[in-house]
Order: sequence, then C-alpha cells, then structure tokens
Amino acid sequence: MLQTMVAGAALMLAVGGSTVTGVDELYPPDQPAEPSLSTSAYAECVQDAPWIVYDVTLVDPDDRSTSRDVSLVFTKGGQRLEVPLGSLREDDTLSGRILWPGAATDSPGAGVDWPGWVQQDGEWVDLGEDDLGWTREGATVAIEVNPEAGVAVSYPPATPYCVVGPRLTDDPPRPR
Repeated sequence: MLQTMVAGAALMLAVGGSTVTGVDELYPPDQPAEPSLSTSAYAECVQDAPWIVYDVTLVDPDDRSTSRDVSLVFTKGGQRLEVPLGSLREDDTLSGRILWPGAATDSPGAGVDWPGWVQQDGEWVDLGEDDLGWTREGATVAIEVNPEAGVAVSYPPATPYCVVGPRLTDDPPRPR
C-alpha cells in the first residue's frame, strides 16, 4: 500500500500536480475594501428660500477612491443636474448648505427666485417642470464623490412663515 501511495505521489509530481494544497489556496490574499460614503442631507426653508443642508464622509481605508470632488446630483427621467459642492477636506469630510438649484436670495438672504417660477409682466408664473421646476418634485438626489450614495431630499414644504416660492397676494407677510 505504501508503494501505491509513493507511486501516486511520484506520478502527480511528474505531471505537474501537487499533493499538498498551498497556503495561497486556503487563504486568498486580502481584497482591498471598496470605498463608501456616509451621507445625510435635508432641505429647509429659511427666509422664503429653499436650502439643502448636507454632510458627507468618505470611508476609504485602502485609498481606492479616484476623486475628492463632491457633487449633489438631481435626476428625473432623462434630466440630470450636477451641482458641485466642493472637495473633501483632509479628514475625508465635507458639510455645509447650498441653495436649491434655481433659487436665489438677496443680500440679506431672503428668497427672490425659485425653481420653476419666472416673473412675467410683474406677475409670478409657475412654469411647472421648466426652469429647473422638475427638481421640486419626484427627482432622485444623490451625493457623488466616487462612489455615490442616494439621499432622501425633497423640496422643503412651506410653513406659515416661510414660503418656498413667490409670495402671492394672500400669503402672510414675511416676518422681520
């Protein structure tokens, strides 16, 4: 029997086989971790202006991410809008707030323009999906660095003291 085992081993070695499983086969090399994002974002109305507040942390223990530039990306149907937020800091984080796309404020920070609205002949007209109005409802929002992470952000609702569109004649006055 011992002769049979020795003959089998000799045959395996002669044809290039191995009777012992190598360490690499039992324990494959460590695979680098894929980068990921930890994100949060929400919308708020401040002085009749829609704002997006965001917080981004890149988790990349093996330095595999190919970018440090952060963008907020809106998509709906075939439409896509990329809003640059800045670059990650040395600690792989970025946080802040940005006006909703299509919104504008005056120098004290009060809303003076809103997505999907235009002033014609002194009257505000809701253009629906035009003029970035499509971002107000039903758009998907993601934060992208490389990788990307979806965030649940919806156009902020109006409150009795904060209107996220033009103030019409029956709206209460803006508090001072």
